[in-house]
Amino acid sequence: MDFEAARARGLDKGYKVYGAAFFSQVGENAYLANPATIGPWSSDAQHGGPPSALVASAVEDASAAPGTEISNLSIEFLKPVPLGRLEVGVRSLRPGYKVALYEAELGNEEGPCLLARAWRTRRDDGRVPAVSLAEPMSFDPADLPSAALDHFPYIAQVDWRFEKGTFSDPGPAIVHARPRIPLVEGREITGLEALLVMVDSANGFSQELPMDRYLYVPVSLLLSVVALPDPARFITFDSRTRISSGGVGITETTISQEGMYVGSVLHTLYVEKKKQP
Repeated sequence: MDFEAARARGLDKGYKVYGAAFFSQVGENAYLANPATIGPWSSDAQHGGPPSALVASAVEDASAAPGTEISNLSIEFLKPVPLGRLEVGVRSLRPGYKVALYEAELGNEEGPCLLARAWRTRRDDGRVPAVSLAEPMSFDPADLPSAALDHFPYIAQVDWRFEKGTFSDPGPAIVHARPRIPLVEGREITGLEALLVMVDSANGFSQELPMDRYLYVPVSLLLSVVALPDPARFITFDSRTRISSGGVGITETTISQEGMYVGSVLHTLYVEKKKQP
């Protein structure tokens, strides 16, 4: 993907581009979180998307085996992920030729911030017939207007194209999106990284209670994919959020690309009314 061209287009339209990437690598397993990762809740904390993608990327790198891909990933959010230096570690829990399980941890000197587990699955083209993968699409997402979003750094680093709903309107939403910058400086972004950079926003663009009055805290994210998307093309997220009166929410997202099903995500949320100043 030509990120320099994407950055130039963003700057031409007035978007703020906060650095060359979400992270810079500063050691074998160490990364520096750049301002582009800053989320909506605090100028000292990252949006959940970039660090989720970073820990998934570490699992991809450490567990790579010919003919296999990550097909299932769970992420537990232990606490807000700060800016600054972060380290990631990966270990094998269950090696195997057909399926293998890995565990990863992202954190700093104050302890872990994210925990992840990922299954790698062997993929052999033609092993079985494909079933129920078509997701109808009758237009090019690039023909939709790009949402002018820049009220916190992370959100301006993604090109959001809404087919249904907006970030400010309550209710289900369908959005087509792709990152404007890579995950790690100097490295091409992968399909898994691109997907995870963006999918943690699903509870935001499908919010049912306005985020200026209600706090959404993601507790966990569970991703299952049958195929990884092309990071240079728009990825489609069809999301709906449901919230109980007890303050527990679930966001369900179907992911596709150019008319083909990619996978599904479930977010578990803690929801409460914000305290008024």
